Amino acid sequence: MRSSGPIPPVPLALAALLALLAPMPLTAQMDAPAPMQILLRRVAANEVRFERARGNYTYRQDFSFFAYDRNHNPGGYYKVSTDITFTPDGRRFQKTIHGPVNALQIVRLTGKDFVDLRRVIPLVLTPAKLSQYQIRYLGPATVALHDDQGRPTAHRLRTQVFHLSPRQIWPGQRYFQGKIWVDPKTKGIVQLSGRPVPQIRRWVHGHQEENLFGGFTTYFARIDGRFWFPVYTQGDDWLGFVGEPVEMEEYVRFRHYQRFGATSSFKVIGPVHKPPH
Repeated sequence: MRSSGPIPPVPLALAALLALLAPMPLTAQMDAPAPMQILLRRVAANEVRFERARGNYTYRQDFSFFAYDRNHNPGGYYKVSTDITFTPDGRRFQKTIHGPVNALQIVRLTGKDFVDLRRVIPLVLTPAKLSQYQIRYLGPATVALHDDQGRPTAHRLRTQVFHLSPRQIWPGQRYFQGKIWVDPKTKGIVQLSGRPVPQIRRWVHGHQEENLFGGFTTYFARIDGRFWFPVYTQGDDWLGFVGEPVEMEEYVRFRHYQRFGATSSFKVIGPVHKPPH
């Protein structure tokens, strides 16, 4: 998001052209033991299946963003609720249910914020995307699963943690930088925490353009006991604008997952234990 002020927008045609000029992805660089490299490649292969499956589900997405000045005085908010659904003949479309209500005063959301909302906050780490990152293995960790209101559940998972950073940042492209928690049994991402990059600071026609992005954490749950889908995102961070820092809070709730043409259920699945012989 940008601080409020006379800042000219970046032409969409230029951004699209730069995206087309980006080179083909390379091989991922991994600083990890061989078993962890194999695990992450299997996770990436699974992500293709999860992405394809999510494309066959309807769900509601609630997005809320709040801004505060350095003294924590309210600086406005933005809210919108959207249904991702299908027409009777099976065509996928997005329908706004509530809003958008834009009452932001000290910052404004940009096109890149909404790109991040679609592609970075619910990161899908397919093999093509995996190749864009430098990856470092951090070790094991036990995490609590969360529901679609961001509340921790009683279920705990023993996960493997990796840090991702872009190998190279190409103009017009958006990336994730931070940590992911992977379930080694189901080969799925169960949590991620980081920020969208790059942060943008440049001079345009004598004005400094600042387009800054805060940190966030996204929680995933197994839908129908099969697919790891995002269910809740929360962010609380300070954006260091030159004029005045701004505190931001954002919340994204993904709910009512239902497979098109069938009944779906939301299940928080804990560790799988084999029955005794």
